[in-house]
Amino acid sequence: MITLDAKHWTVEGELMVSFWVPGSIPQAVWQDFCDTLASGATHKLLLASIGAVEFDALQRRQINEALRARPPVAVAVVTDEAVVRGQLTATTWLGHIDVTSFPWHKLTDAYWHLSPRDVSERRALELVDIVRKRAEQAEQ
Repeated sequence: MITLDAKHWTVEGELMVSFWVPGSIPQAVWQDFCDTLASGATHKLLLASIGAVEFDALQRRQINEALRARPPVAVAVVTDEAVVRGQLTATTWLGHIDVTSFPWHKLTDAYWHLSPRDVSERRALELVDIVRKRAEQAEQ
C-alpha cells in the first residue's frame, strides 16, 4: 500500500525521509515502505537509522526491486552501524543500484548528495527529526 506519511517515513516533494530503530522490521510495514518507494512518488531517499536494523533476505530483495523502479531512486543512508551499511551495500550489488552511506555527523553531506530540488536542507533535517521522534516514541 502506498503511504506518504507513516511512523517510519514521510514524503515531501521528491524526497522520502525514513528512520528505523534497532531490530527487525515487521513485514507489513516493510512492504508498505517498499510500495511507496516504488510508486514513483519519490526520487530521492534519505534512509537513517540508529543501531543495528535487521533486514531478512525477502526484505533485501523487496528494497532492491523498489529501488530499481522507474524512475530510479537515489539513496543516501545515514547510520553509524557498519553492519547496516554493509547490508545495503550488498543489496546494491544485486541490482546495480547506487547507494551512498554517511555517518550521522555527515547528515548534511547526505542531503547534499541527494540535492532534492524542492526540499531545503533545513526542511530535510526537520523531517529527519520528526520521523525519528515518531519511530522512537512508538518503540517505547
